[in-house]
Amino acid sequence: MGFRLISSQRKMRFLIFLSLLAIAACSPTPQQNLAKAQREFAAHDFGAARLDIANALADQPGDKAMLLLQAKVLISLGDGDGAGAALAKLTGAAPPSGELAELCAEAALLRHLPDLAQATLGESRSIEAERLRALVAIAKRDGRGSAEHFKKGLAAGGSVRLFADYSRFQWLIGDLAGAQDMANRAAKASPDDLDSLLLGGKFASLHGDLAKALENYRKAAKLYPASLAALTGEAAVLGDLGRMDEMQQMLDRVAAFAPGDATVIFLGAKAAATRKDWAGVQTIVQGVEATLQPTDPLRQIYGEALLRLGQNNMAIAQLSPIANAQPGNRGAARLLGEALLAAGDAKGAMATLRPLANQRNASSEELALMAKAAQAASDPSTARYSARSKQAPIQALAREFALGDAAIRGGNWAAAAGAYRRILAVSDGRNVIVLNNMAYAQLMLGNTGQALDFADRALKLEPHNASVLDTAGWAQFRSGRNIAEARRLLQLAADRAPTNVTIRTHLAETIKASG
Repeated sequence: MGFRLISSQRKMRFLIFLSLLAIAACSPTPQQNLAKAQREFAAHDFGAARLDIANALADQPGDKAMLLLQAKVLISLGDGDGAGAALAKLTGAAPPSGELAELCAEAALLRHLPDLAQATLGESRSIEAERLRALVAIAKRDGRGSAEHFKKGLAAGGSVRLFADYSRFQWLIGDLAGAQDMANRAAKASPDDLDSLLLGGKFASLHGDLAKALENYRKAAKLYPASLAALTGEAAVLGDLGRMDEMQQMLDRVAAFAPGDATVIFLGAKAAATRKDWAGVQTIVQGVEATLQPTDPLRQIYGEALLRLGQNNMAIAQLSPIANAQPGNRGAARLLGEALLAAGDAKGAMATLRPLANQRNASSEELALMAKAAQAASDPSTARYSARSKQAPIQALAREFALGDAAIRGGNWAAAAGAYRRILAVSDGRNVIVLNNMAYAQLMLGNTGQALDFADRALKLEPHNASVLDTAGWAQFRSGRNIAEARRLLQLAADRAPTNVTIRTHLAETIKASG
């Protein structure tokens, strides 16, 4: 019996030994992990590269090539502490120079240590060193110094990263033309670079070309899967396009690995507010309320949520800092006035709303709220504000028509859609010009479903209008739903306006597509 027991124990140890050998044989070597991490880094999959380079270093902790790659990966992920630790092992006691000095400076900037970054760069005059010195100057609030270093980098030939950072700097100081120029130079130098794509999305959004913005952010997210800016940019544009379900799906995806990111929290609250899920807004913001700056835009969303939930005094506390610091913020002032009135402070509400209500372009909502506050305060101006609130919609319609037409001419499709949406909200929704222009704006924004809906509504009202037929046919074509119907509608449009170049071009496209 003892012999059989000992034999069983030896057999078990032998099997364990064989299993360990098999595991060792299947485990990748440090060099294999390094090669895999290098491929992942080249493909911008920085999260995967971080894991594989860490596995490689576990077996060869002092390997210089591995440490260098680890530092670059961690910098790409925004981990200044980890990158700094890797670079410290790599440089030892010797002061870094060349590329190592630049990497050490970038890691220091990520750790909010501008003085260390500046000292690390030494006397280097490379393009990258000048870019980093410009960022050091920004961190020190030295705008003039930053501009000087950017210009030195440009004089040396520039780089994609320098163009991009200079563009962002010019955006911050209000030089939008200069910012656009630098963004264009970045895109020309490397159109698929992350910075080029992000700036392209940002400027496309600014100009109201949300379809182009979405294209840029989606391409960036595909090429740079670890880029939080690309993912949140895509989510923001989807929200601006009114595609709230897609926006929420994107936010859920991003929140899984960056739940505490400020942009993710802001967009999540904005999405909940759009759905009028005020309790949802409160849940999202409560956890970060103590960290918000006095004029953080998230406060305005939170303040409205508290107001809608009947928590008037808390709403006032959130909205007051924004309204006081930003007198041009009409939304914050209107919400604060509404909250003060709901809390029983009619005179305070009047004082807050008066600067808005006394303007010639005051909206009917602002005037009606002012009239309500004046009535609650037994103020003799009640009748005057009430009368103006009834006249305001007519004046507002004229302004919105002008804004929409100007936006269409300028190619700002988001602004055009916003103007026409406001017109439709306060009218009977039967103005063919508004419906037709709204359909075209939605088509240019990439919202083909909405474009078809507005085009159909216009077509029912004026089925023989060449412009309406063109928009309806082009919407059918762009949606890919019914090419034959698109061709029929466009042919009718061409018959009624044979000299219209746009209609003829659209018709030619559909003929080519349908064979």
